[in-house]
Amino acid sequence: MVVGTLFLCLSCSIQAPTAWILRDVQSLDANIMNSIQWLKVEKSNYKFLNKSIKNKLDVFRKTKFSVFQKIENEMNIIDKNLKNIESSLARQKKMARQIKKRPKMKIFDSFEKKKTKRIPFFGKKKETVLKNSKSKTVLKISNSLEKNSTSIIANQKSYNNSLNKLLGIFKKEKYKLVFIRREVEGYKYNINELIFQRNQQNDFMEKLIFKVSDALIANEKSRYTLNLLELSQKIESYNEQMDNFEDYVDNLVDIGAKECRGLVYLIKDGQKKAYQNKYENGLADYKIILSEIPKLLSSI
Repeated sequence: MVVGTLFLCLSCSIQAPTAWILRDVQSLDANIMNSIQWLKVEKSNYKFLNKSIKNKLDVFRKTKFSVFQKIENEMNIIDKNLKNIESSLARQKKMARQIKKRPKMKIFDSFEKKKTKRIPFFGKKKETVLKNSKSKTVLKISNSLEKNSTSIIANQKSYNNSLNKLLGIFKKEKYKLVFIRREVEGYKYNINELIFQRNQQNDFMEKLIFKVSDALIANEKSRYTLNLLELSQKIESYNEQMDNFEDYVDNLVDIGAKECRGLVYLIKDGQKKAYQNKYENGLADYKIILSEIPKLLSSI
């Protein structure tokens, strides 16, 4: 569900911006770097996607040609989207270099001074720019920045829409297309919420440490002291188990990629990989431990 939500959020057009919000050269650089990183990851995903569906695509070509055509169409769109983003990003980097060479140009002022004006009788909106303070060069660069960023965002949206469609196509054929990076993002989201709950128990843990110290000073061989030591050792074991699971999740992309020989794979509905089963079992144990520790501490 979490992974599906991530796909839907990425393709949602209602709240997503239609162009980069640029306030200064730093915000431009940040958007460029984010897009470079996005492109690097998704080009890698696309490479593994091609590899993972190749055999099944050959089967569909011979047995279900209409399904083959649908998949091929979405793959072509994805390929085109990535190339368009790469081209727009190259132009955006070129604009950034020009801006840095001429720091006195008030490029980003043009974004702040844009106003919306309603055309009489038609009710449509038209963007007009206060031209009195801007040269043609400034206007050209600012318009190019906006055009390129709009193209990048539109192609990212189209890219994710096609990935969603591919998921749907394979689902109808009783297969699951898994993108390990995105899947693990969902896993990390789940574990981060639990880590927050775990951190809230730190105050109780500190109280236990103080009680053990006081008990050892008072009488290190008393039944009460021995019970506290036994309890602290059990909680320490629980903490070690949770630490190991958190480390496992942190390294899950590499673990999954090694098991599946790639970062994207196709699997029949209902089947699971070993890394998925280990994650689900570890998550269940983690939740049990979180509920168990307060009970142990309250028994002191």
